[in-house]
Amino acid sequence: MTVKSSLLILSLSSNALWIPVAQAEATVTQPNRQQTVTLNIENMTCAMCTVTLKKALQQVEGVQAVTVDYDSKTATIIFDSPKTDSVALIKATTDAGYPGSLATPVAR
Repeated sequence: MTVKSSLLILSLSSNALWIPVAQAEATVTQPNRQQTVTLNIENMTCAMCTVTLKKALQQVEGVQAVTVDYDSKTATIIFDSPKTDSVALIKATTDAGYPGSLATPVAR
């Protein structure tokens, strides 16, 4: 909740009276917009592929964190759901040369 302060001026006789007044503004709580998805990644042949893949995913608007695991050939992405979705993430991996597919359903 945010609070704004202002002054209320009251005129009593010849003297002005300054009284601080607090005004409250209601803030709307945002629902949890953060989602996590794991993608199965194809064409990863070396450890450097993880760097390329991570950079490609980080360039997608709304992506907050990326973890790429070479051994399991997966990428786990945390993202802001109003800004992006799993389709955009799969497109980013495919455009980078690493076609992806959903390994887990989108967590809400």
